[in-house]
Amino acid sequence: MLDKRVTSAIEEASIVIDAVDVRVDGVQAKVNLLKRVVGRDEDRAPMSKVKVLDPKPFGGACSTKEQENFLWDMETYFQAARIPEAKKVSITNMYLTDDAKLWWRTRLSDDASGKQDKIET
Repeated sequence: MLDKRVTSAIEEASIVIDAVDVRVDGVQAKVNLLKRVVGRDEDRAPMSKVKVLDPKPFGGACSTKEQENFLWDMETYFQAARIPEAKKVSITNMYLTDDAKLWWRTRLSDDASGKQDKIET
């Protein structure tokens, strides 16, 4: 009699374990899908906890050195902050001041009216 109850309990436990395994597999599949969607799969390097300093603003100086330094600083910032390619132009706009910002606003107006090809990257 005791053997039958033990055997029955083992069979019930086995059924429960199988059901839990199925649910765990389903949850793992959802986690894997979310990782792919978010783009944080195991192949990617972990996020750095280093604070990325903002680049200095650019006001439209005619100095080639200042222009090149601004572009270099922006590219370095994009790499360190892991900025996606599609957002680089709009983020760079935030660091333009004075004549450079005026030029950019004029350029956007020309883009909207179709006078020039749109700058995307």
